[in-house]
Amino acid sequence: MKRDLSLTPRFEAIRDQRPVTTPVHFKPNEIKKHFDESLSAIEKQYKVADSLLMSENIEGCKTIWRSQIVLAEGLLDFYIHEISKYCLFCMFTGSWEKSQKYDLLMIPMSKVEKGISASASSDWFFEYLNDRFSNDVFLSSESMKDQLNLIGICFGKTMHKAFQKETENESQNFGKKVVRDLFKRRNEIAHQNDRDHATATQNDITKEFVENYISNIKLIVNSIHTIASEKSKD
Repeated sequence: MKRDLSLTPRFEAIRDQRPVTTPVHFKPNEIKKHFDESLSAIEKQYKVADSLLMSENIEGCKTIWRSQIVLAEGLLDFYIHEISKYCLFCMFTGSWEKSQKYDLLMIPMSKVEKGISASASSDWFFEYLNDRFSNDVFLSSESMKDQLNLIGICFGKTMHKAFQKETENESQNFGKKVVRDLFKRRNEIAHQNDRDHATATQNDITKEFVENYISNIKLIVNSIHTIASEKSKD
């Protein structure tokens, strides 16, 4: 019998496509619940650190404390991402007054065309926001200030509600320093093992420091949540 030496057709574009996940619209209370549940899990690590300390594993204990710093700061960033989508979508749909910076929000033409073709739904805008903010970090004092002012959660009022100094200006200046210090220590731990660049000496850390650090994050998140919730009731 003769062998069939003809070429068989090549199958192309048959790889299974990943299903596109549609971003979920969470309300402020749901977003806050995500934060609270995740932070609770981080705070439970105090018991692990205490156990290591009792067994005289000092370095292990401090490693847990440092990890709590990095994880808690990550939760703050994710919270701002989530509340940003909610606030800007409220502005887009007309349920919130637009912030001064809202009109400066740049949207690629490909997204605009998608929005025009899907005129019966506003979900395209929410999906755009989800993609837009997914790689941004809002933990430096300036980036946090710009983002909160963009989404209609005034940075000055947020810091005043969080830290309650005599004037809003004093609270804002104090809040800027707190945010700078939070971000600085997080970066030192995450990027240089909490060591000084000049001497390679590792910074010390205590449970009291971690508790105060996380307390400041809670104050900021609670303040943002309160303002967002109040605006949603208007």
